[in-house]
Amino acid sequence: MPESASGSEPPEVRAFVALPRDPTWAESARLFVEAMLPVSPHTSWSRTDTWHVTVKFVGRAPAADLETFARSLALLAAAVPAGDLRTDGAAVFPPRGPTRVLGLGFARTRALEDLEAFAAAAEKEARTLGLQPEDRAFRPHVTLARMRAPWPREAVDFFRRAAAEWKFPDFEMRAGVLYGSRLARGGAVHTPIARWPFRATGEGASA
Repeated sequence: MPESASGSEPPEVRAFVALPRDPTWAESARLFVEAMLPVSPHTSWSRTDTWHVTVKFVGRAPAADLETFARSLALLAAAVPAGDLRTDGAAVFPPRGPTRVLGLGFARTRALEDLEAFAAAAEKEARTLGLQPEDRAFRPHVTLARMRAPWPREAVDFFRRAAAEWKFPDFEMRAGVLYGSRLARGGAVHTPIARWPFRATGEGASA
């Protein structure tokens, strides 16, 4: 990591922990978004290369603290069984009031429970290190669109029905990644800082 311009303050990185993009799942989701485009109000759809499942948002933190955090997460990830997440229709945020974010959520399975345990452990470790805490409940999803102007309720309801009817493949949960994030002219750029494989299981991926 480069030194700061002043030489006195440690460099900071905007970071988050996530499950990386699953190419097979992403291709199905891309086709779903393409089908939604002509029947949906205008909105800002996210780029397919940025799709991921956020586990823990870190915010801005010194690079040295992120290195320590990454080492801790490597140990935590070694205890997480690899698995497959089953898509369970739309994820709409906030749950009440004008919709600002549309995405796809996941069904309650053993793999989701394992991911929740990993997220809780990552949050606990982040707080121990003095990193930014997360007070919102963990709701794993992939964000597909962010809205400047909320959609009419009928359009959101149509999105919900379409997402429930679409046959998505499972989302592979094989590793966790600590990403650095920076804003560029074309949108956010996510750069892997560290990656940790989850524990392989003798029976294959858990459902």
